[in-house]
Amino acid sequence: MYQLLNNDRHDRTQGLSLNNHRYDPSLTKRGKRTFVFCIAASLCCHIFSLLFLQRHSLWYFSPTAVPKEASYLASMDRPQKDKILKEAFLQSPTKTEKESAVEPVRVDILLSFQPVPILPKIGEEEKGNTSFHSTAPLSCDKLLSDHLEISFNLPSLERFNLFEHLPKDLILPSPAPLQQALERAPLLSKTAIAFSREADLDLSQTPPVAILYPNALLSPPLTDLGQKGKFPIFAPLPHLPDLPTLAELETASYSEFFDTEIVFTSLEEGEGYLFAVTLIPHQDLDLPKMRQHYSFLIDRSNSIQKERLSAVKAAIIKALEELELDDSFNIISFDSHVERLDLATLPATSSTIQKAKAFLDQIHLGSFFSPANLSKPLAMTLPSQPDEGIHTAILFTDGETLGKKAVQRDLALDWTAYNNGRVALFAVGLGGDSHLETLDCLAAFNRGKVLYAPTKKGIKRKLLKLIKTIGHPIAKDLSIRAVSCSPTPEIHLYPDALPAPHLYLNEPYVVLGTTKTLDDFILFVQGRIGTKWLNIKKNVSFVNAKKGGGGLKSQLALQKAYWQYICYLYDLNPAHLAEAQAILDPYEIKVAFQ
Repeated sequence: MYQLLNNDRHDRTQGLSLNNHRYDPSLTKRGKRTFVFCIAASLCCHIFSLLFLQRHSLWYFSPTAVPKEASYLASMDRPQKDKILKEAFLQSPTKTEKESAVEPVRVDILLSFQPVPILPKIGEEEKGNTSFHSTAPLSCDKLLSDHLEISFNLPSLERFNLFEHLPKDLILPSPAPLQQALERAPLLSKTAIAFSREADLDLSQTPPVAILYPNALLSPPLTDLGQKGKFPIFAPLPHLPDLPTLAELETASYSEFFDTEIVFTSLEEGEGYLFAVTLIPHQDLDLPKMRQHYSFLIDRSNSIQKERLSAVKAAIIKALEELELDDSFNIISFDSHVERLDLATLPATSSTIQKAKAFLDQIHLGSFFSPANLSKPLAMTLPSQPDEGIHTAILFTDGETLGKKAVQRDLALDWTAYNNGRVALFAVGLGGDSHLETLDCLAAFNRGKVLYAPTKKGIKRKLLKLIKTIGHPIAKDLSIRAVSCSPTPEIHLYPDALPAPHLYLNEPYVVLGTTKTLDDFILFVQGRIGTKWLNIKKNVSFVNAKKGGGGLKSQLALQKAYWQYICYLYDLNPAHLAEAQAILDPYEIKVAFQ
């Protein structure tokens, strides 16, 4: 027991001694002094290193280094700088120069560099001093009041002789003076004489110099070739690329496959002449037929009589049998509601024709309260995607729905702009129908025309004639231009504000125009044939032209009235209709929009 107590006392005594050793204050102060000494020694070492590197190393910035904005002389040592300044000013100013030295004067005005006479020193005009200087400070007001103009003397310019700096192998010696050489080259003499007058040079006093002959027009006479040697050899021109042929441009010229017939008549006195050039295609013209998509639009409103509706259906069935195998068609019947044969155009086969006959048998007249709406069926004829074929819409209506001005404007302006010439619109009606002038204007705005049948039975004959005429299209998107052979061309072609009709094999193409004089001109007609282009070039001469009559003038009046209609549809100004009426009255043609 006693032994255990002694061991325990010994352990506590030893632990206390250890604890006293760990937390001894004297040991703590010694450690702090050591730490401070180490920090101070480290700082001294770093400062010494930085000072050493700053003086002996290029990696660090030097207090004497020159910033980017300093001048080049500031970056040099003083001896080197003094040497450069000494070389720049080799001679020290003499006594006379020191006396006449000009002290700098600060003047806040714009300096003039114009060659004006320099004013002498103020108060010393009698000495003839030619430099302006002042020993007393001058104010800006003083300078402005005395009208002083500070100028600088410009060094005199010596005349530059071009021939002295030209290569010797490009110059041919010529004993003749410059005046004789200029007489040999008239083109060069005019230019040289004009230049000499501007430069106040006297060509007669000019000594003989070498003459350059840049081309054959300015070459010396053949008698001087033996004395003057050979011509300098110029570098050959690079090989220019050949122009592509029509075949490479996918363009075909068919000018020889069209005959021309020219008819003209004189306009009112002082206005020139009216002409019509008719392009008649040959029947043996070897051009592929463009695929055509027909849309037959049938007005079944109550204003259409039952007999007329039956005649229209019979005419369409007969027309479907005349279509080519590569053509397609669709049938749309409408009043206030619209029905169509199929969502897409169908090929002209026997099965689709039978389907069309069944659809036509189901078409009946609408009720009295279901007027026709032309906007919807016409919108259905537009192609969803552009293709290489031609889209044609044939409308059967009596025009009763065109009596409202809102309907006229919607069709003639809005639908025409939305169509943009993609669908050619033709109309078949009777001679006694109302608003036929509006229907004719609507068709003319969209590459088509109106056909009038005298009787209901004549509708079939008109439709079959139309199918035969337009059944073989050969070009679309035509562009027509006339180039006069006279120096003052004044030729105007029609239609100028409307898209040109398509070109068909079985229909002559008429180009209407006016001219001031009966001079010859060249007519260019261009159009698309699928992915290729068609070109027709015809030389038009009035030597063998025929004399036209009043029908030609009525066509011109109608073309001028179309422009007035377009202006009226845009601004609804009745003055345009009055102008159109004044144009059409001499030919007993009614105004389209009333």
